[in-house]
Amino acid sequence: DNSSFNVLEKDKNFMADADLAERTQMHADVVAAMARNLDAREARLMRLRYGLTDGRQRSLAECADAMGISQTYAQNIASRCLKKLRDASEAESLEEYL
Repeated sequence: DNSSFNVLEKDKNFMADADLAERTQMHADVVAAMARNLDAREARLMRLRYGLTDGRQRSLAECADAMGISQTYAQNIASRCLKKLRDASEAESLEEYL
């Protein structure tokens, strides 16, 4: 029956739209938290590492190369960033995405 198929198809489209809306909101929340809590270098590393600008996640080695720093220094920055974000006052609002 075509009507059942149409309802199912509309439901699938609604779920896809809802998922996209949630991912878009999550991205906005993470970027806002980074802007409030990280300096420019830290934010750049996080954007590169997790593909927040272009959707392409990079290894620490790739991030280090792109930023002209050592891989060890990139690791130290990444660890510091994650600690800052976990300790930030809005960390509770980001927990819903984990």
